[in-house]
Amino acid sequence: MNEKNEIKEIISLSETNGGAFWSRHDGDIHAPNGFSTIDVLNTLGEIGVHASDSEMVSKVIDFLFTYYDGKGNFRYSPKSTALPCITARILAALGKVGYHNDPRIEDCYRFFLESQQNDGGWRCATVRRGLAPETDASNPGTTLYVLDAFRFRKNPEPDRIQMDKAVSFLLRHWETRLPLGPCRFGIGSRFLSIEYPFLRYNLFYYIYVLSKYEKALKDHRFQEALQLLCEKAVDNKIFPETPHKSWNKFSFAQKHRYSENATRRFLEILETRAP
Repeated sequence: MNEKNEIKEIISLSETNGGAFWSRHDGDIHAPNGFSTIDVLNTLGEIGVHASDSEMVSKVIDFLFTYYDGKGNFRYSPKSTALPCITARILAALGKVGYHNDPRIEDCYRFFLESQQNDGGWRCATVRRGLAPETDASNPGTTLYVLDAFRFRKNPEPDRIQMDKAVSFLLRHWETRLPLGPCRFGIGSRFLSIEYPFLRYNLFYYIYVLSKYEKALKDHRFQEALQLLCEKAVDNKIFPETPHKSWNKFSFAQKHRYSENATRRFLEILETRAP
């Protein structure tokens, strides 16, 4: 199946979860895991779909903004609280589909600039502090999503400094590998197994996003992680090791099979890394 047909098939499944635009019957845009509204919009952007070229994507964007709280955050269901991981993933998805010129987007960026934690990352406030140093830390996964979103913004110098702090937080996590934050994002065998599309905290996604930030490129920890990813590639081609089961029917996300889209992202990394 060629890419255009795969895009058509993804769009044809827009009511598969019982609600509109891959949402669940109860209005949840974050579930089911892997093929939710948020996941699908991120993936459509990954495989080259842009809002300006797709009436469907434009409708999805309008739908997502019905979950916007007017203060720089998104809820994931009509009755949920706003969570930074949800807002970051939606903000990244909007960037991937080329949707930039909306003042509400800048409000989201401002929210993150004003809510960065002392360790450089971002943390969900729904879990109280004081349980343990690791639990009190920022969430590496959420921090990766935030950096993914900020790569689509023209960041002035003070904001770049803040992003550099987030980069440092993720590079430190490469060293400690501890489960951090309320959601306990760690670095283990699952993290080190190549996933595509970029949906979860994973080696490939981690390296791709960090490669967009100059501070990471010459850092020995980034280079160490990149070397591991390079060793997993075959002739500079990517063969996903643990693709999400929701996507394994599509050519870009089949286990141990060549992924043209994933390889394109890998080659982007090689083009931007420090000599």
